[in-house]
Amino acid sequence: MKKIFSGFRENITYPDSSNFRLLIQKNSYHIDPHWHPCVEIIMPLSRDYQVKIEEETYHLDKGDIMFLHSGTIHALTGPSRGVRLIFQFDVEILYSLREFQSLLFSFPSFFILRRSLKDPTYTAAESLLLSAIWESRHKRLLWEASLYALVLELYTLLFRSSALQMQVFPGKEGRQISGHQENHPYQEKFLAVCQYLNQNLSSGITLEMAASYAGFSKFHFSRLFKDFVGVSFSQYVTMQRVHKAKLLLLTTQASITDIAMEAGFNSSSTFNRVFYQSEKMSPTDFRQSQAKLKN
Repeated sequence: MKKIFSGFRENITYPDSSNFRLLIQKNSYHIDPHWHPCVEIIMPLSRDYQVKIEEETYHLDKGDIMFLHSGTIHALTGPSRGVRLIFQFDVEILYSLREFQSLLFSFPSFFILRRSLKDPTYTAAESLLLSAIWESRHKRLLWEASLYALVLELYTLLFRSSALQMQVFPGKEGRQISGHQENHPYQEKFLAVCQYLNQNLSSGITLEMAASYAGFSKFHFSRLFKDFVGVSFSQYVTMQRVHKAKLLLLTTQASITDIAMEAGFNSSSTFNRVFYQSEKMSPTDFRQSQAKLKN
């Protein structure tokens, strides 16, 4: 049997020299905790499936769709006679677009669209994944270009969905959000503000600058921002800077000082202090602990 694991890391081999791997997995199946640098989408086509992430087990019913972000350690278990779609693709497809770069900083390690909720986002996502199966099977002219377009359309759909926004922005928990709700114009505006902030983390972005970008007074913006996002402006910026720093620590060999500057901290000492408060370890210890786990 061909070795596909190196420690915890799964070595993904894309067929046909492409950037996509689509499998129809059948019968009983189990993989111990592992990770890979690609994005993985899982959809049971018959029966159920179990995905374990950080000691928590998530049950996927037939038709549910799970999006696993790159670098997420997970274990998989499927029953006998079960069938499920496994769709993997190079995360650089998403990072190649500037608009996605900033939003991906806020993307959770995983996200589930439940079939039972009958959300319009689910229906559209299911249709796109079925189209991906068709393209992968038939491999007509420009099939890989078609898969590329399907992935971009799928993630555009996700980032615009209220379901993902509720998971990304804690201030939305418990609300009934729909495209027709009263504050929909603010919803669009503050998603644009968050994208603007994520694109400018390395600069000295201020509350006044963000308020001006949104077209509100500083005090009105501050109140609306916390209502929408669930945390204050300064807390959000700090959270995103720490998140960007974590990605840089995991994916580059840059020095701690360079990462601090790239993530928007004004000094390495401030970066070390804020990072420790957030993660309960120093940036150096975080990088070393992840290296031991993933190598």
